[in-house]
Amino acid sequence: MKRLLVFCLLAGIGIAGYVMLNRPAGAITLVGAKAFAMADRPSMFMVTLTIENDGPPDVLVDVASPKAGMMHLMNPQHGDREIIVPGQGHGMLAMDGAHAMMRMPDFPEGSFVPLTLTFANAGAVTTRLQHAGSSTMSHDPDDGVSVQPAPRVTLNAVETPNTDGFALRVEVENFNFHRAADDAAHVAGQGHAHLYLNGLKLGRLYEPAFDIGPVPAGTHILEVALNTNDHRPYLDSAGLPVAAQLTLDLQD
Repeated sequence: MKRLLVFCLLAGIGIAGYVMLNRPAGAITLVGAKAFAMADRPSMFMVTLTIENDGPPDVLVDVASPKAGMMHLMNPQHGDREIIVPGQGHGMLAMDGAHAMMRMPDFPEGSFVPLTLTFANAGAVTTRLQHAGSSTMSHDPDDGVSVQPAPRVTLNAVETPNTDGFALRVEVENFNFHRAADDAAHVAGQGHAHLYLNGLKLGRLYEPAFDIGPVPAGTHILEVALNTNDHRPYLDSAGLPVAAQLTLDLQD
């Protein structure tokens, strides 16, 4: 009996060790977690942060804080699509894309609470979330900018998209990419683009070329949208954001 118990114990240790050695520990790092209070509901917060992924592609499946009365992921434009962070890349929970909403009545400005994001591969990753006041930046189409002639944009893959990553090119008309300071003034026809994968913001583009890292097999949506120097969306003649999509159907 003792030999059997010892054997089971050693087997359990071996299995645990194998799992730990083969899990991409430390692949995900969370940076700059901020909670912005909503002006009309000060106990509700929009949570933003940057997810840095030094490992294989991963999927964000949950967000939680032990201090929150309520917390859940929101992906307004893409519903139930997987929130994918490309391998060897990064993504952002952002106000103009997938983000988290939190209710916390007692959360003084400037203070911190624990925040945990759970990923399909990396598991639970914890950071500190700071109450950063109220946001002054808006990506709402109601605050968008119309100019004549209106900018136009298309999004194309330079090579056949595959799960190992691929290159993209953004083609524009009546628009010039320009790297400006965050407080720069609007100049008609000038600005940058925002790139999204299934609603997760991958970052700003200040030039037409961009590489996507490894992503899982499946059907995914890439989207690019044009924005002004002062971070407002450009609008077309119908009053809609100037944007383009590319559907990816990736096979293993």
